[in-house]
Amino acid sequence: MRQVINMMREMLLTECINLLKTHNFNISQPLGRACFDIIANRGDVRLLIKILKNIDSLSEEQSKELIKIANILSAVPIIIGIRTRNAMMEHGVVYDRYNIKAVTYETFEEYLKGSPPVVYAHRGGFFVKIDGEALKKVRERLNVSVGELAEASGVSRKTIYKYEQNKANPSLEVAIRIEEYLDAPLAEGIDLFEPVGIQKLDMTQDRHSDTKRDVDDYKKQALNILDELGFNLIPTLRAPFDAVAEKHKNPEEKHNILLTNIGERENEDMRRRAILVREMSKLLDGYSLLILEKKERHYKNLAVISMRELEKMDDALDLIEFIKDMLKPRGLKKSI
Repeated sequence: MRQVINMMREMLLTECINLLKTHNFNISQPLGRACFDIIANRGDVRLLIKILKNIDSLSEEQSKELIKIANILSAVPIIIGIRTRNAMMEHGVVYDRYNIKAVTYETFEEYLKGSPPVVYAHRGGFFVKIDGEALKKVRERLNVSVGELAEASGVSRKTIYKYEQNKANPSLEVAIRIEEYLDAPLAEGIDLFEPVGIQKLDMTQDRHSDTKRDVDDYKKQALNILDELGFNLIPTLRAPFDAVAEKHKNPEEKHNILLTNIGERENEDMRRRAILVREMSKLLDGYSLLILEKKERHYKNLAVISMRELEKMDDALDLIEFIKDMLKPRGLKKSI
């Protein structure tokens, strides 16, 4: 059974990648066992996509990390799934899992083609966001009273007023009755690429607490140094990198993203992850860095720094310049 589930997920992942490429997105290499599966980038649109057969399998911890990573990368997290715990997902409906939008492949495909969904799932059923101001204008233009519309749609007068003041949204059935009675489209499309608000997450309360419990001392040391250098830093537990950071900046400065792997010594798995993260950083127009407690050789096309070298950096900009210099062709490098 597990093998069948994995095959379904892999097929869905492949279909999503092909769909995104068709719509001119640049795609990262698919990941395994991470809080997101692919990064998709097109112009100003940047997505972190998680593919799930059952969208309820996403834990709250995974979602929080995904939202934090998306926030620092100026990206939008989105889930493409097949079912919930209790039923198959409906096409054309937007589900919510810990503040992350979740849709079927078909819904996502229609959105990319220019047809946004208008229905969202919430406790109690399916609902539609309607334009309250437009509802009031149409109702008054047609000389339909609040009481008449309330009776026709099967809700109270007070509820109609709430719709018009954008203080409530009707169920799908009520929305259909209202639109049919007024013979006017009132539903508003749902923007799947709308950034997720970070204010619902506590970004300041011991943001390294999870990392401190789960990583070795040399990793804690590296994270602390990056923090002290002036990076806005998010340690990760379920991503191919150990931390994602951006340099604190003025509005006119370039958005410098840094994806960091941290290891005690180089090994095959560490090198493989570092190369994968390097390619991801290129897609994000950022930088990648492998921090080793001890650096035992020079590396080609990969920015690697020892803990001792890291400790000598003056600030975040100094480290960014160090990374740029390491990636220059050998004959163009300055001496350090």
